[in-house]
Amino acid sequence: MLNLVYIVAPIFLIILLGKMLRNYLILSDNIWNQINALTFWVLFPCLLFNKTSVIDFEGYTVGSFSVTLIVGYLAAILFAYIICKFYGMSAASLTSVLQGAGRHNSFVALAVASQLLGEEGEMIGSLAIAIMVSFSNIATIILLTSILSKNKKAKPKILTEIARNPFIVAIAIGLSFNFMGWGYVPVLSDFTASVGKAALPIALLCVGAGLQFGGARNFFVPSAIACFAKMIILPATVFALSRYFELSAVMTTTAVIFASVPTSSSAYALAKYMGGDAPLMAAIISLQTMITVVTIPLVIILVT
Repeated sequence: MLNLVYIVAPIFLIILLGKMLRNYLILSDNIWNQINALTFWVLFPCLLFNKTSVIDFEGYTVGSFSVTLIVGYLAAILFAYIICKFYGMSAASLTSVLQGAGRHNSFVALAVASQLLGEEGEMIGSLAIAIMVSFSNIATIILLTSILSKNKKAKPKILTEIARNPFIVAIAIGLSFNFMGWGYVPVLSDFTASVGKAALPIALLCVGAGLQFGGARNFFVPSAIACFAKMIILPATVFALSRYFELSAVMTTTAVIFASVPTSSSAYALAKYMGGDAPLMAAIISLQTMITVVTIPLVIILVT
């Protein structure tokens, strides 16, 4: 346990540093928005392209791995949906809980996987991102658009956003290079590898800068539902399916890490954009990020 804390602690210290920088040094939201944009549009896409262009798919059980992650996501979403309906939750609050129940923070997940499992963990983590960024983004947009049906005008814009999502585009280009046998391209591969190295630490700083700890107590029930679905239902389902499909130890651990991390920090922007409950979404993101400092090491111990 102590060794895992040593491994995971630097990741959350970077997140804490981001919060401290936001509070005491870099006070402007505009600056943090620009840093976040740099990460979103440049740094992380370079990392994803670099990793997906060289993944050896023959070395991994990609089909079973994909089913494991996707079914885990759907199980958590279904659980949260049923409980929220039982409580008679509003449409806006429901969409925020669903985002909190199923989406994952790619930055935190990849950081933990690479820190714990090294190069292979980073490679499999990139594969997990290639699967789940595409699936969960599209599924989330469909869910939010269906539930928040009053916001009809948002549909065409959202579909456009999916088509130009830099993560999806980078993954698509990387996979195209991979399938055409252009895995390593001189200059381009070295360039994207160098730029990609800056993605995780800067992204984690941005995660910390976006944390808001003031509203969780006002949203106890929906936050509890989202946390239970995300931190119990999702990782338990993923682990059970990993055992069923007899995935390798590294793939199993990576899948469970991706299932256990807090929800995506971009969920707040999407909730605000589409008419969801943005304050609730901010509370869920912050609460889950705080809880996973303890739960991620515990979950890793249970599955290894």
